Amino acid sequence: MRVFYDNRQSVDGMFSFSPSARKPALVLESWKGLGILFAEQSFKPIEVDDFVLAHDREYVEGVLSCRLENGYDNRNREFALALPWIAGSMVAAATHSFSTRELSFSPTSGAHHACYASGGDFCTFNFLVISAIKVRQTGARLVGIIDLDYHYGNGTDDILERLGLTYIRHYSSGGDPDARSPNNAERWLKRLPGIIREFADVDLIIYNAGVDSHVNDPLGGNLTTEQMARRDRIVFETACEMDIPVCTSLAGGYQISPDGSLNQVLSLHNTTFISAWEIFESPEKKMNYEKWNLW
Repeated sequence: MRVFYDNRQSVDGMFSFSPSARKPALVLESWKGLGILFAEQSFKPIEVDDFVLAHDREYVEGVLSCRLENGYDNRNREFALALPWIAGSMVAAATHSFSTRELSFSPTSGAHHACYASGGDFCTFNFLVISAIKVRQTGARLVGIIDLDYHYGNGTDDILERLGLTYIRHYSSGGDPDARSPNNAERWLKRLPGIIREFADVDLIIYNAGVDSHVNDPLGGNLTTEQMARRDRIVFETACEMDIPVCTSLAGGYQISPDGSLNQVLSLHNTTFISAWEIFESPEKKMNYEKWNLW
């Protein structure tokens, strides 16, 4: 299991209601404390031409040069410098998982509200779509984006429709009434394996594992901690059964303590990480796969 991280993708000094800019470094530190063996992988930042695969060039160049506001409604220079590394982490994770079939994580957030020529709601560039395009260029036939952030991935749909990217299959739980209803959470979880199986013919699943779906999130949510854990296990178990590689992005999570800490958010991201490891990487799981010649 690999985590694609570089210090340059984390920005500590940009204060916002969303902790996404500073979250990568905190998540990586938290994961290192779990006692799970994983490889921290370096990567290269992406270029302007890579951003332009999914976005208007004028918008890309305007944001990167700080002439236009980013998805946080500011022109923070440090964040502009981090954007090629943020997107580069996701691209590297996705292309690695497609090429090697190894589970990977990109500790990144802030993509699915970014449209073709605009950002907003703490999203600047849609690195989910950029990554899917890059995986296609690497040789994939179909790529799936399974977005279980609490909010609808409007930016992803905007880009897919505008550019006619029919080889990218997209599900956003934010557009599913069951997924957003406190009364229908269990019904949605029962439906979720079937939703994942609709991606049975893709070559890679990009999982946007937002934790703002938690019931205590100030911008969410409707799932208990236990239901969040089941959600993640369903995604990874179903993908594993279908023998489809997975790379995972963090997406949203806004439970900030009065002292500024992200303990609850980090705990939920830990659950996602642990679930993935137990299903794809644990020694018991690998021994079982080897026994049945499935690994």
